[in-house]
Amino acid sequence: MQFTVTETIAATRDEVLRALADPDYYAHLGEAATAVRAPELLSVSEDAGAIHTSVRYAFDGTLSGPAAMVVDVDKLTWVIDTTYDTGTYAGRLVVVPDHYVGMLRCDGTLTLEDDGHGATIETVTGRLEVRVPLVSGAAEKAIFGGFTRHFELEAVAMAEYCAGRR
Repeated sequence: MQFTVTETIAATRDEVLRALADPDYYAHLGEAATAVRAPELLSVSEDAGAIHTSVRYAFDGTLSGPAAMVVDVDKLTWVIDTTYDTGTYAGRLVVVPDHYVGMLRCDGTLTLEDDGHGATIETVTGRLEVRVPLVSGAAEKAIFGGFTRHFELEAVAMAEYCAGRR
């Protein structure tokens, strides 16, 4: 499935980029998580006008129906590798499952736009593909629903974090 998700973050683009490179932000983000455990920042680096992050997430909910028969909930962990260009405020992301590698693919582009009033409009456009016989469509919808809820919470958490750093 192709998707586009947009959220407004009550912080400037530069504040958002600084937070994305700050380990304290990820600890703060864990307080806002619902169906995922607190994220684990695996690495962050800044070089040649780019910020690279690798962050591990783990599902913290329950599965039902056919998904529960196919997937071990304790193995639903994944790493999101992201690269932001600090000059263009655009980037790429790739989701790398720790388990079930052949069952999930997700990648996309990110943009951070200045809304002209001190806030940032973050847009993620990408592709999500689940390859599980009989449940792929339902799984994609469920994963996308969780992603959009997390994206909304992350926008609020980012704004709170940046406000506390001003």
